[in-house]
Amino acid sequence: NILKDASGNNSVALSTVAEGSAKAWCSYDGSGTTFADSFNMTSATDNGTGNFTINYTNNFSSNGTQSSTSSVFAVSSQDRTHQYGAMSTSTILMVLMQGGSLIDIVGYGAVFGDLA
Repeated sequence: NILKDASGNNSVALSTVAEGSAKAWCSYDGSGTTFADSFNMTSATDNGTGNFTINYTNNFSSNGTQSSTSSVFAVSSQDRTHQYGAMSTSTILMVLMQGGSLIDIVGYGAVFGDLA
C-alpha cells in the first residue's frame, strides 16, 4: 500500500510510515504526575526532583525502546533529558542541569519501537 499527498504525488510506502512513527508521546509540566497532552501514555510517577517514570497504555514488544526527549525553558544549552531503564511497560526520564543536578522542567518526549 502506498500513501500519497493530496495531489497524488510524493508517495511513500505505508510500512515506512508505520515503522518510523512515534508509538507514544507526551508533553509534561515537570511538576506532577499528569500530562498536558499525550498518546499511548497512561500516567507518570514523580520519583523525585527531575526524575519521572512514564507508563505506557499499550506495551512495547521488548525492553530497550528508544525515546527522543526535549526540555524547554532550559537554564543553559547544556541542560538535557536522559532516558534510563527503558522497559516494555514504562521508561524513566531524568532532567539534568549542566552541573549534573536534577531539575523539574517542562518537557516533551516521543518513544519509538514496535508495540507488543
